[in-house]
Amino acid sequence: MFSKALVGVDLSPAEASLLSCLPDLARWGVEAVTLAHVIEIGYGQGAGFGHEDDYRAWLEERAAPLRAAGLAVDVAVTASGVPADELLAIAAARKADLVVVGSRSRNFLREIFLGSVAREIIRKSALPVLIERLEPAAAGQAETCAAVCSRALQRVLLATDLSPQSRGAEEAAVWLASRAAQVDCLTVLAPDADTDEREAAATQHRALLQRIEATGGRAASRIETGDPDAIISRAGEDGYSLIVVGKHGRNWIDSKIIGSTADHVCEIARRPVLMVPLQKE
Repeated sequence: MFSKALVGVDLSPAEASLLSCLPDLARWGVEAVTLAHVIEIGYGQGAGFGHEDDYRAWLEERAAPLRAAGLAVDVAVTASGVPADELLAIAAARKADLVVVGSRSRNFLREIFLGSVAREIIRKSALPVLIERLEPAAAGQAETCAAVCSRALQRVLLATDLSPQSRGAEEAAVWLASRAAQVDCLTVLAPDADTDEREAAATQHRALLQRIEATGGRAASRIETGDPDAIISRAGEDGYSLIVVGKHGRNWIDSKIIGSTADHVCEIARRPVLMVPLQKE
């Protein structure tokens, strides 16, 4: 499922943390990585316009450790007024099946949320997007980050509402199961869910667990009641290393929008999140 990854890099000092996560992608089955930087331009030339060769050299230096880890790496530097669209175009040209971005915001004086480019990528991407969480390493150090990506497949939480739009996330979790130490399936039902809804959820969970275990993976079922915050609290309380969630919402249209639950999870999960759109047949 995952063999080629496109990684969006903004060349800030914080990107060292994102790059440190990438060797772990080999455990996902990824064999090739493209490190891509888009120089943002507006009415005039961007600050980096005309320095593309310098940026390529910078990326090539960062590619060396990844190649040493067994990944095939190429680099891409372009310019665009819409960086998210350009990164997704590069991903399509490279035939990537995974997009990787950091969740670092440029403002470290408040809770870290998704930066604008990352937000646009996850809204527009028809490919799975891995959001690597980057935290400030120390108070007041606005450009120093620490990655929260250590052994992302150690304990995986699949958050699914069991709808057709969640099938992409479920397929990704099954794919990762043989590579992960544990994959747990979590469904949060409404507080007023009746017995039939609970039984239907349990039946679907049993089928999911059978598929995961058929790959040689370990799995457990969690069916709870509450609101979407239960996903975040469960992930934190039980020390999950990765959350897998589908990209959809009540007004889901052709897998092009991010649902409110997935949006909320990506914003405040404080751990890597793999968001997977529904894959067309």
